[in-house]
Amino acid sequence: MSSATTQTTVAHPAPYYVQAPPPPAGYPTRDDQNPPAAAHGPVETKSKGDDFWKGCAAALCCCCLLDACF
Repeated sequence: MSSATTQTTVAHPAPYYVQAPPPPAGYPTRDDQNPPAAAHGPVETKSKGDDFWKGCAAALCCCCLLDACF
């Protein structure tokens, strides 16, 4: 008894790549030689005080008062 093996090759399709559409007008890109943000100079930050913490404390007080009332 003899057995014959047959090999079959399966062809896989070649991968294809989809190119992204171009960015909208005015959108900064890596190859932009003169980005609009560079013309404005350095960005300055200013301290806004402790209003955040005052608001946080007020919210906690309100929450505690509402919890005590109801």
